[in-house]
Amino acid sequence: MNQHIRVNRQIERVSAYFWVSTLFLLLIFPGCEKGPKRFELLSHTHTGVLFRNDLKPTPEMNIFNYLYFYNGGGTAVGDLNGDGLTDLFFTANQASNKLYLNRGDFKFKDVTEAAGVAGPEGWSTGVSIADVNGDGKLDIYVCQLGSHLTFQQRNQLYINQGNDAEGIPQFVDEAKAYGLDIASYSTQAAFFDYDLDGDLDMYLLNHSVHNNGTFGQRNTLLDEMHPTAGDRLYRNDGNQFTDVTATSGIYSSVLGYGLGIMTPDVNNDGWPDIYIANDFHENDYLYINQQDGTFKESLYETVQHTSRFSMGCDWGDINNDGWNELMTLDMLPEDPVILKSSAAEDAYDVYQYKLKYGYGHQFARNNLQLNWGPNPQNGNPMFSEIGMLSGVYASDWSWSTLFSDYDLDGYEDIFVSNGILRRSNDLDYINFITNDSIQARLSAPTVSVRDFQLFQHMPEIKLPNYLYHNNHDLTFTNVAREWGLDQPSFSNGSAYADLDNDGDLDLVVNNINDFAAIYENHTRNQLQDSAHYLTIVLKGTGSNPFGVGTCIIARTHGQTMVRYASPTRGFQSSVDLRPTFGLGETELVDSLWVIWPDHRFQLLTDVGADQFLELRQDQSQGIYPLKGKQSATPLAYRYKDLSKETNLNHTHKENSFIEFNREPLIPHMNSQEGPALAVGDVNGDGLDDVFIGAARRDTAILYLQMANGQFIRDQTNQPLWNAEAHYEDTEALLHDFDGDGNVDLVVASGGNEFNNSSPETYTRFYRNKGGRFVRDSFPSIGLSASALAVLDVDLDGDDDLVIGGKSIPRHYGKPASSYILSNDGHGHFRDVTLEIAPFLDGVGMVQDIDVADMDGDGRLDLLIAGEWSPVMIALNKPGHFELLKGNDLGLAHSEGWWNTFIPADFDGDGDLDFIGGNLGLNSKLKASTEHPLILYLADFDFNGDQEQVLTYYDRGSYKSFATMDELVRQLPSIRKKYHSYHDFASADIKDVFDPNVLDTAVQLVAYQLANCYFEQVAPMRFEMHALPLSGQVSTIEKGMATNLDRDPEPEVTVVGNFFPVNIQLGRYDASPGFVLDFPDGKPVVIPPRESGLVAFGQCQNVVQINSPHYGPLFVVGRNNDSMLCFGLSPVTVPDSKQ
Repeated sequence: MNQHIRVNRQIERVSAYFWVSTLFLLLIFPGCEKGPKRFELLSHTHTGVLFRNDLKPTPEMNIFNYLYFYNGGGTAVGDLNGDGLTDLFFTANQASNKLYLNRGDFKFKDVTEAAGVAGPEGWSTGVSIADVNGDGKLDIYVCQLGSHLTFQQRNQLYINQGNDAEGIPQFVDEAKAYGLDIASYSTQAAFFDYDLDGDLDMYLLNHSVHNNGTFGQRNTLLDEMHPTAGDRLYRNDGNQFTDVTATSGIYSSVLGYGLGIMTPDVNNDGWPDIYIANDFHENDYLYINQQDGTFKESLYETVQHTSRFSMGCDWGDINNDGWNELMTLDMLPEDPVILKSSAAEDAYDVYQYKLKYGYGHQFARNNLQLNWGPNPQNGNPMFSEIGMLSGVYASDWSWSTLFSDYDLDGYEDIFVSNGILRRSNDLDYINFITNDSIQARLSAPTVSVRDFQLFQHMPEIKLPNYLYHNNHDLTFTNVAREWGLDQPSFSNGSAYADLDNDGDLDLVVNNINDFAAIYENHTRNQLQDSAHYLTIVLKGTGSNPFGVGTCIIARTHGQTMVRYASPTRGFQSSVDLRPTFGLGETELVDSLWVIWPDHRFQLLTDVGADQFLELRQDQSQGIYPLKGKQSATPLAYRYKDLSKETNLNHTHKENSFIEFNREPLIPHMNSQEGPALAVGDVNGDGLDDVFIGAARRDTAILYLQMANGQFIRDQTNQPLWNAEAHYEDTEALLHDFDGDGNVDLVVASGGNEFNNSSPETYTRFYRNKGGRFVRDSFPSIGLSASALAVLDVDLDGDDDLVIGGKSIPRHYGKPASSYILSNDGHGHFRDVTLEIAPFLDGVGMVQDIDVADMDGDGRLDLLIAGEWSPVMIALNKPGHFELLKGNDLGLAHSEGWWNTFIPADFDGDGDLDFIGGNLGLNSKLKASTEHPLILYLADFDFNGDQEQVLTYYDRGSYKSFATMDELVRQLPSIRKKYHSYHDFASADIKDVFDPNVLDTAVQLVAYQLANCYFEQVAPMRFEMHALPLSGQVSTIEKGMATNLDRDPEPEVTVVGNFFPVNIQLGRYDASPGFVLDFPDGKPVVIPPRESGLVAFGQCQNVVQINSPHYGPLFVVGRNNDSMLCFGLSPVTVPDSKQ
């Protein structure tokens, strides 16, 4: 990674690649190629587990008439005969399910027939092991494909009758008696106590198929219950299950392509919530438990986007902060050849079409949702999706994800099973079958034998599963090869269990067309002194004797680890009911809190490691205080949302202009930049007012502050703003330029829609005539502007103006010009750029300009942030500016996508440092000093127009980020060169394009993508430090230095996110806004639950307003969204830092 950074669908489905440094692997796993590996794949001849889920297409059943033909079977584990050893159950699609009893030493016995669980012939899907009737013996629930073609089987509930004389558990299918003999498109059942009445209820996850009629306006389909495809919630009323779906708040429509279910407590209120992972276009569901038998679907109130083809899912606390993260799997390949030869994201217009139909933001990649804790403004859960930052976003066609601590180091790792027997999203295959005659044949209820050859056109690629090791810093490294999990397979349902009771967790995997895999974990054998553990055996009371839903919190050496007894996880599977803590080198747990489902608790102290600790609910005392207190904070003031109180909740409305239609190969659009904000006392009453600019075809607005702290719309100037609605306001500034004591208004235009010769791109100047603005003359400079700054350039006592140029419309990548305008003191301006700062002519794609005295000479200098630009500071010298950039500042290879620079003395040493807002590290795009991003600008098709080709380094060569279809749309000649997608996928960029054209092309580079802190270590010499990884989750677009604690140094409040991005990249939306503190001169991210700041959305501008009523107000302008206004609330009990 960068030397400056520490760590540092079936036909539509998609793809990318997260590069991991070999050096990093060697440092973390020294000698990993030598000696025994952590996991050992045991031979089926040793284990006796001969189960195989063999699949063979038939005319009656195949992927053409059942799109989930290759989804595979499930795995469940549990001690079914009560001998202390964990047993195994596998489901098969075209064969018998199997039950194996654990005989010790990883030897198992097939007792399927003897136990009575072979079941009728059918297509089994998921399996759950739970004590359904609460008698202390584990039961088995098997889901079936029950309402499709010839498959009309019902789900089975095998109730454990106890052991026979040989110790074999005996089962009887009592599903009908319990009300659970359901015939539907069943995927998986989760047994959990949602109403906390002491018994286990059931959520039945169902899936759908396209010919059910699943396409259309979402709101016309969502509330209509479907008899076989819709999910169901059943309440346990004394071993009789009652369907309460209709009154529970659960969606049960044809739209539900349910493939994954988990029941996490996402808000730590002690009540289980429900997450449903839906395939295809339907949104996932997050049901928040309302504690009254009902749920509220709250997904897009808590997350910003999800996976597109969500499959398996799981949850766990990856950073030991006590809040559970969520993960959903998708299909994005890591291998670049598979990636480029597989169907990618929807076209941008299709994506927008789906949004208009009511579907949410979805991207085809694994999603890891970081839990920030409760939103301090409303108490809702709050997540940011960080899969690309964490390195877990691309594991190919993935099914099961399982969070657990596989190396017992105290942090949860992530196992992912993957593989698809036939890759129906292969582009060459799709191209082959997109033929009217073939499509007509495939639409028949059965497929003829002569059409079976069509299966052979789908690629068959076995891939290894993934094991992501937790690096303890929000990032993960795939160690499957190093840990012995690299056998290629088609793996589906999976479970973890301690099969030999040695303290570490083994893995059991259901494979297609192969034996089930059992991996023995050797961690305890290899690292006994540094791999301690604690396994919890729960003894619950009443009808939940296994304590399902119990939360256990272990605190030791400053770490807080949380585990739950929640067996339904991954994909179609159930895991070990005994929660396990990895303790690393720790031999004693300082405190162990056990919170039972009824909220009674136990507290144990000084608990020894390396034991199976039995805990009994009948020994619990008291009610655990689940309602949390306000989070501790190092700040003296927290932000408080005052948007409604102040009436500063105006909504910006962006006009519809899709730049990708004009320049399809650009990485993002430059046309969604507002709202412009400017603060000043317009009407002379001594109170700050605020001007809010508008997008084209909308009107700007001026809000006047009242003595009570509220803001009202100014009517005096509204006719003027209405007349100027053909402009796109991108920046604004209120300042007294003519010395009459009234603040005048400058508004810069942009939007990238009009050429720079168009009057719609001119910057406008409005004189303030006693609160009424009048437009006055101003130099006719056309540009798509990004910045306005005020400073006295010539020290003549009046303030001059700097205008930053962002881009040249229709020519992304070409350097724009910026300007300095000299003020004669009467508000008459003259362009003096070439006289005093000629370097601003074509200086680059400027995103922002700030002013500060960076060299301490008493003159304000310019900090210039630009895209594809190095760090630039223009020093204000007598009569001219001197540009320093990159190496001049001690900042080699500082070229990045810089959005803003925020100066202040953050380390308290007397000189100015600055924060650099960049893309952040939560992106598919990766860059380093050795391997930067490169954008080629050239007329590749010799038609007189410039094209942009974005390239990235991957496995030894540079490749086009654009897909073949995206390139062909702009450069049709590529289709003649590459007759297959696979040929293109293997090509280096120098194979795709004429090397002579590449060599003569303009090349823009970006070495740095991290948000950074620039420390001034000597006069005008800086060191660049990447911000902590929690500050890299998205872009930083704007910020403001403000002192929020009791030390002399300021903190900086930053906001970000950027949405109009190439669809393959997905929008950057993970930032809730942060406060950066600098204890000991080092940047620390203060999370939202501590700072009070929550500013999701595309935050494009910030200003501070002085309010005598509320105090300082921090106002955030969000593109195509409502504004946010925050006041400051004193912290009642500051922590010890203060």
